[in-house]
Amino acid sequence: MGSVWVCCLSLLVLLTAQASGNDCTVEKHSDLVSKAKCPGFNVQLTLHTNPRQLEVTCSDKPDFQLLENIQNLPNFKFEELAYQNCPLPVGNQSLVDLLSAFLDRTQLSSIRRLFFVDNAKLSGQVTLDPQLFADLPALQVLSMKNSSRMPLDNPELFKYLQSLTWIDLREGDGGSRNSKVLLHTLTQLTTLELTENELTTLPTELITDLPSLGSLTLYHNKLERIEQFADLPNLTSLDLTYNELDTLQEDVFYKLPNLTHLFLNSNKLTSLPSGLLKRNTKLIVFRADNQHGSGLVLGDELFAGLTMLEDVSVSNCKLTTLPEGLFTAASKLTKLDVSDNKLQSLPENLLRHSSILKELYLQHNELINMLPDTLLQSTNKLRILNLGHNKLTTLSKYLLDSKNSLEELHLEYNQLYMIDRDAFISQAQSLKMLNLSHNQVALHVNGTDVFYLDGKTYYISQTPFYILAQLTDLDLSYNAIIKIFGDFKGFMGNLQSLDLSHNLIMNISDKDFSFLSPKIEKVNLESNRITMFTFNDSKKSTFSNRSINTPRQILLADNSLNCDCISSSLVTYLQDQLNAGKFVPLKGLHCAQPPELLGRKPQDLSLEDLLCKIDVSSGFCPTECKCYKRAVDQGAIVNCTAANLTRVPVIKSPSIIGRNMIELYLEQNMIKELSNVGEGWNTIRRLNIANNSFTTLPGDSLPEQLELLDVSGNQLTEVDAAFIIKLNHTALRNISLSANPWDCHCENPLLAFAVDNAARITGYSTLQCSDGQPINSATLNDLCAWPTTLKFYISAAVSLVLAACLLAIWLYMKYSLEIKVWLFKHNLLQWLVTEEQIDMDKRYDAFISYSHKDEEFVTDQLLPRLESEELNFKICWHVRDFMPGEMIATQITKAVEDSRRTIIILSLNYLESVWGQMEFNTAYLQSLEDKRNRVIPIIYQDIGDIDQLDPELRAYLKTNTYVRWDDPWFWDKLHYAMPHKRRPKGVQATDNMRMASVDKLNLLKAPAIMTPVSSETTPPVEHAEKGIAHDGPLGCYGDPSKPSTMPPFIISNGMSN
Repeated sequence: MGSVWVCCLSLLVLLTAQASGNDCTVEKHSDLVSKAKCPGFNVQLTLHTNPRQLEVTCSDKPDFQLLENIQNLPNFKFEELAYQNCPLPVGNQSLVDLLSAFLDRTQLSSIRRLFFVDNAKLSGQVTLDPQLFADLPALQVLSMKNSSRMPLDNPELFKYLQSLTWIDLREGDGGSRNSKVLLHTLTQLTTLELTENELTTLPTELITDLPSLGSLTLYHNKLERIEQFADLPNLTSLDLTYNELDTLQEDVFYKLPNLTHLFLNSNKLTSLPSGLLKRNTKLIVFRADNQHGSGLVLGDELFAGLTMLEDVSVSNCKLTTLPEGLFTAASKLTKLDVSDNKLQSLPENLLRHSSILKELYLQHNELINMLPDTLLQSTNKLRILNLGHNKLTTLSKYLLDSKNSLEELHLEYNQLYMIDRDAFISQAQSLKMLNLSHNQVALHVNGTDVFYLDGKTYYISQTPFYILAQLTDLDLSYNAIIKIFGDFKGFMGNLQSLDLSHNLIMNISDKDFSFLSPKIEKVNLESNRITMFTFNDSKKSTFSNRSINTPRQILLADNSLNCDCISSSLVTYLQDQLNAGKFVPLKGLHCAQPPELLGRKPQDLSLEDLLCKIDVSSGFCPTECKCYKRAVDQGAIVNCTAANLTRVPVIKSPSIIGRNMIELYLEQNMIKELSNVGEGWNTIRRLNIANNSFTTLPGDSLPEQLELLDVSGNQLTEVDAAFIIKLNHTALRNISLSANPWDCHCENPLLAFAVDNAARITGYSTLQCSDGQPINSATLNDLCAWPTTLKFYISAAVSLVLAACLLAIWLYMKYSLEIKVWLFKHNLLQWLVTEEQIDMDKRYDAFISYSHKDEEFVTDQLLPRLESEELNFKICWHVRDFMPGEMIATQITKAVEDSRRTIIILSLNYLESVWGQMEFNTAYLQSLEDKRNRVIPIIYQDIGDIDQLDPELRAYLKTNTYVRWDDPWFWDKLHYAMPHKRRPKGVQATDNMRMASVDKLNLLKAPAIMTPVSSETTPPVEHAEKGIAHDGPLGCYGDPSKPSTMPPFIISNGMSN
């Protein structure tokens, strides 16, 4: 019966003497079970819904008539009835009559299946009568399990069961009290089960005259010998499993012409004669497994001519040989199982007619050496071949030739060491599972890769598996393989599982797990000899590259991993992945070496724990010491602990072994003096000299790159100032000073150092003076109270002065121009702004260049103020000072040359003036020639977009600042920009040129004659960051890409940028 939803209604009626009514109280205990308590009765009813079966179970001998008047009893609907532990009807009463007192009679009469279970106990001496089965016209299946222990001696017992097709008479008493014609009335019977009836002889008469019988089961009896079966023309299945048969006469199955399934398992057969099955030409399945005799012998042509035969199984029968003609003309054989026998060889033509054989099981035999090359020549449809658990040593390329349908091949537990390179060439596109575990496959000779071809050895790295493109599972466990071959990774595009456990692999790399197959799930490397796992940089490893196919599981338990410096990248990868919560495919990794890391997981290690021994031949390691190298910091460790040293050994440069720093351990020796001997001394970063005999440690004896120092457990009392300076000027992160007899007084610099560097001192809380005082801030304050206070005040004063100086410097740098203008204005610190004497031979302080349209500004504002008593500058004004009769261009040039400054009044009028442009260019060129910035631009009016100006003027204004007329600081800035040496009030040169005001716009342009002028003036001016090349053309003066040697003159406009 299938899985079903079961609705159970249980009615349990208790028979009691004190019953007071006939009603049943139904209690629902669950969705499946309901219980009814009824007076004077005890029976349980359970209803299953699929199939719809009603179980009637008795716990005592009931009187069903008492249930006739029970109220509220449910009306059950069922098709099958199980009558369990209840008494059988007596007299002429039928089962239907008995149960109709409380069950619907129509339901009872229509049942198709009836199961009697263990009814003999409460039935007493009841004689079974045909009336028992009256009114069951539809019954097809009858089971009388254990009820058959009662006599079945009435030959008419089943006369009313004309529709019965299946009867089960199991667990009887051997049939001694059964009628021999008991079943003759069952003309429709197709299935007869006589299981576990303790039969010793075949009940021939019982099973005769059953023309419809198709299946006969005599399973688990005590049959020792059987005579020829009676004529059963329709019998197709005969089961004689679990009997005591030791021989079968040749004609025993002759009268079973339609037999298709014959089961002879678990007997004691020693021979099956050749003609045993010659009349059973329709035989399809033959089973004779697990014979417990001395050994089974098969007749030469036992299965010959059985053209319908498909499945033969003769396993575990102690067979030693198979006749060559055993399967002659058995052309439909698809499955053959002769496993678990003692076969040592197989006939060459055993399967020559088995062209459609699909499954061949030969495991657990004693097949030796090579199988015949032509054994499987005709079996081109073979899908499964099991040759496991034999003694095969070689596999030629001919055995599986043309087996291009083979999908599963078992060769485990043999002695294979030589597999021809082309052994699997026909299975390139078919083989999916290959098991070669527990063999002697090495694929190398003395460490050199080899392959075998036609029995010859070739020293080339190529395996027999390179061609297997469809292989999904390859098991090579328990062999002698020493590496992960490239064929496993580069050719098997569908590989899912690779088992290389229990081999001899010693070294692996992350690159070994880059597979062609995107389906690769698992690689098993457990129980090898892996000591080294070479790993690329954790960020560049095979496992970090998502475009590479890597296994989801790599099993590495039970290896001998040496967790040394070579494992650094592996440990880094594991830690990075786990810390990021990412998946790690590597499973079961544990350290086996060095001893101090035994059993530790690599991901739990510190990178500093991973060391490699340095070869003595390198010449680096002192003879008294042990030396190691470490990958994480490219360091070398020199361990001279407890080596009875009285002096520091010579420390050689770590560069000779490709390292850049040293850790030196000298603890527990008798060294008194720290000597920096050897080229590698100053590369020491960790120095441990604990528990020696040091009384002093000069500062110059310490390595320059020291990061860790342990001087605990010596005889140190003081350290000098040089020692403390050395400690403060190194990268020391950790210092151990305990267990020394330190003298505690204020002059000992150790006290202040220890207090100031408590975080760097290991065991600071336990650090003590020789008198037992703790070395801490309280002790320091007690010893150095007054000096400490004085130092504090001095330090504070110095800090304040320094801060004030820095602030003053910053203010001067930021506002230098404004400060100089203010100082100049108030005649303070004139030495900061005094004009040098090199321009003292020039006649004028300034020449004013302007448009005649702006003359009112010059005459009313500018000129009066500059020539005022306060400023007293001598100004060259062309109206007054140009000599009549000379060329204007010449006079302009001379006026610029004779003036320390040229003031340009920039306005829209000026930009339209041809003479203004000439004067500006003349002044500008003179400035360049003198290497002094003598031009003072005054923006008198808004001149519009600077980018639209003349190129020279535009370049000048963009690279220099200027004075604006509307600037509140205009006069102060202009005064500051003018020469600083002034004439006494009222002094005028006698050679002033006086002439009438002439509009320069009306004069003809004359070429300027440039005369050399002394360039030794150093005006008190500011300089711009960018300037104009001295010797470049005028068109390049504004090019910021060509800075000048001497920056041009600028004047701050007093505005923020």
